[in-house]
Amino acid sequence: MGDASDLAQQVLSGDLLELVQLVDPSEVIAATHADYISNTQAWSTSRDKKPRLVLRPKSVASLSGIVAFLSKRDLDYKVRSQGFGSASATDVLISLSAFDDFEFNKEEEHVILGAGGNWAGYYDRMDAVAPDWTIVCARTPSIGIGGSTLCSGFSWLSSEYGCVSDPANLLDARVVTADGRVFWASTDPDLFWAMRGTESGFAIVTHFKFRARRYPENGKLWAGPILIPRNKVSEAAKGVMSMVEKDRRGEMSPKAAIFLYVMKAELLHFIGATMDMLVIHAFDGRGEKEGREEFKWALDIDGAVDQTRGDMTIHQVAQLQEHIGNLRGTAECYWSPMALTNEEMSESVILKSFEWWMSLQQEPNSIADNDWLLFELFSCRDNLNGRHSSAWPRPVGYKHMLLVGAGCATGSTEELSNKAKQHVIDASMRILGKPLSETAVAPNAIEEFHSIEKIYGEHYAKLREVKTRVDPGNRLQGWIKPY
Repeated sequence: MGDASDLAQQVLSGDLLELVQLVDPSEVIAATHADYISNTQAWSTSRDKKPRLVLRPKSVASLSGIVAFLSKRDLDYKVRSQGFGSASATDVLISLSAFDDFEFNKEEEHVILGAGGNWAGYYDRMDAVAPDWTIVCARTPSIGIGGSTLCSGFSWLSSEYGCVSDPANLLDARVVTADGRVFWASTDPDLFWAMRGTESGFAIVTHFKFRARRYPENGKLWAGPILIPRNKVSEAAKGVMSMVEKDRRGEMSPKAAIFLYVMKAELLHFIGATMDMLVIHAFDGRGEKEGREEFKWALDIDGAVDQTRGDMTIHQVAQLQEHIGNLRGTAECYWSPMALTNEEMSESVILKSFEWWMSLQQEPNSIADNDWLLFELFSCRDNLNGRHSSAWPRPVGYKHMLLVGAGCATGSTEELSNKAKQHVIDASMRILGKPLSETAVAPNAIEEFHSIEKIYGEHYAKLREVKTRVDPGNRLQGWIKPY
């Protein structure tokens, strides 16, 4: 590790050289270091600024010293904790990957996690000490705890308990401010409020304290994919809407949820598929009997392939999504997570979304191979602590997310990149019949073309006030800017 620090000192000068000399050599990751790519790789290659220096502090004291130094220098820096967006910077990237602590307190019903770990590590450790307990945690094991939590965070349990960062689930956070101060965020309520759903930019989180719950209460979960031929999309839309109508009547269990997306035929050789398939990824926390009854409409579709199981743990359900991590750093990607209420859901919305996706399959391979369409149905609920208890004032009645994405191969022309981006911008008009500027957007995949003021609505002015107080120089950057 010392060799990496020595090499960094040879190629750096000025403020960067002074910064390297302040930290332990083992905390320095130069561009030639074996861990450089794993600590800098972004989900979308368009976000990778290839930082000149990566620092991986091993203690809160070291992190505090680094940030205090950077607060007085004109260096571009960002902090990353493996979130969906993957922060990057031209000068210094601070990786929190050494903060991967885990502590479960059964008596006080909480879990403390380091912000730099990923959810796969949490699931493994929780299984080892308390397999019948869990927290409201992300559904994708390969994404980071810090980034996904600060983006509000969505869980298989969110239809019952809300977002990961809601006060009912996130109890506290240990933070380092832009000037290097260290404290628990609960001692500054406005700051803690501002951190719930804004991704980053108010303070650096080193540890989170989450509420723990026994789950599921009745034993094992029923979950897994139900594959149906893509040409059955109309039947799938009717089935989904039967559940939406049930929810409108107040008869839907909050323990049921769905992912709905397309899987291409070449990825389904293991079932002998000759065509693209729709995946109805079902989840029911009540168990197999109730789940099969709730999703009977899907199981009864002609050609359905049932891959559900009635003996699942929440960890095993998450493992069904673990392959998503393989997509990190493979393409330029642009996203738009549209937040929908029951009233906005319809068969037409579902059908038009798949029409949008099919139209992109006619584009050049660079674009056609890098498109996403994912319905996260019954994926959230109103905040248990009230709409204004978190920085993101999600729409009243928000239940569903439609995540659209388009991209192109790394190194594609600017024309192709702009075309992919425009497809995402246009998706809301083509699917919902209204421009992106009038569409509610969730904060877990914000892009430059989204309106930050619209996302945070009536909270935007207060967020800017908090930002001005805690980071007046905008050293931590983020989507919210100081006055």
